[in-house]
Amino acid sequence: MQRGALPMKIALVDDDPRALAQLEQYLTEQLGRETEISRYGSGEALLADWRPGAFELVVLDIYMGGATGMEVARRLRADDGQVRLAFATSSNDFASESYEVGACYYLRKPFRPEGVRAMLERLDLEALERSRRLRLPDGSQVVLRSIRYAASDGHRVTLHCKDGDRTLRTSFAAVEPLLCAYPCFCGICRGVVVNFHEVAGRQEDVFLLKDGTRLPISRRRLREVQEAYSAFRFDRLRKDGVD
Repeated sequence: MQRGALPMKIALVDDDPRALAQLEQYLTEQLGRETEISRYGSGEALLADWRPGAFELVVLDIYMGGATGMEVARRLRADDGQVRLAFATSSNDFASESYEVGACYYLRKPFRPEGVRAMLERLDLEALERSRRLRLPDGSQVVLRSIRYAASDGHRVTLHCKDGDRTLRTSFAAVEPLLCAYPCFCGICRGVVVNFHEVAGRQEDVFLLKDGTRLPISRRRLREVQEAYSAFRFDRLRKDGVD
């Protein structure tokens, strides 16, 4: 199974193609090419593609032909209370209205690298990562970081979450690859996937979770799991010094 972080998804909306290309360039320089950036030439084009959870961040030009950025933002916020919204503008005319939709930043035009960097710092990417959601086979969504572990029982899969368990009538084969596409999740034995963020420690072939749950690691997967857990811990130390 191929494992790796799914890209952060960002939508850029502007009726000026040059502005879109420039903003995408600056974001890519800051975040890396693994970030998935979608460009839209109008608010209507974004709304045609829109579904809750589709993007972690949407940057909207306020003054566009057709629907304004503020009008589009109201539509997005009505559907999705978690998506981060930022406005790109050369004017502060809509500053007071931005509070209505919970906008997190005003990005001044013309775009400059330092302005994009300041926006990303204000967004708090760690908080953005913590709010990332996963669309499940039944069409519902779950906050990834809320999952402690997932376990199968026949034709059902239970997600053991911090805010209560969720049971899906589906196969484990449909859920496991969705979770294990993220490096913090790992299949540790047949029918069990653990979230490394919830691991308090390891005792030989057992993970002890922060809530006291003990999860066995199969001998067949022990080496693979050890390597994945070590890589996860090293990455956390490299990023923020947290182990």
